[in-house]
Amino acid sequence: MRRTALLVAAIALLGGCSDEPTATETAADLQLRGTPAGVQQGLAAVRAATARFHRFEVADDEEYDFLFMNSCMVDQSGADRGGMGYHYVNTGLLDGQVSIATPEAVLYEPGPNGQLRLVALEYVIPKSAWTEPNPPVLLGQELTLNAFDLWALHVWVWKRNPSGMFADWNPDVNCDNAAAASAVAHH
Repeated sequence: MRRTALLVAAIALLGGCSDEPTATETAADLQLRGTPAGVQQGLAAVRAATARFHRFEVADDEEYDFLFMNSCMVDQSGADRGGMGYHYVNTGLLDGQVSIATPEAVLYEPGPNGQLRLVALEYVIPKSAWTEPNPPVLLGQELTLNAFDLWALHVWVWKRNPSGMFADWNPDVNCDNAAAASAVAHH
């Protein structure tokens, strides 16, 4: 009996080492596979701190009211890397630091009925506000300097991104319903 129990435990352990998804793993679990535990804990803190922004009105009330570029962003490079959606920025947070609990921007994908679906967060430091020689780091990731002279990091905690949790573009995000969202948005 003891030998059988050990054999069952060994098989279970070997099964846990497989790269194949198990029946109980979610899309979020699969996206985090191989992510260090500290980063996973940070992402859990991000989700807890930002879940309230699923209601766009809450983000608006908390001064995420500047619509960056005044448009829904999709990759125009010809590489068709996907979209980012609408970036609503709290300009009062644009300084020389980032905090997991307070992203500088919340990203929404427009839905068919004009609703805005929270898909990601963006942490931002203006280039002029960063005085250190090395790039800023959050969640174990270096922020990258973009074409707008902003150190930025996208975090796709609210919509799975096949390109990765911290990729700039998400091939599963589009702006096909931007006209419907514009018709009901009050910004």
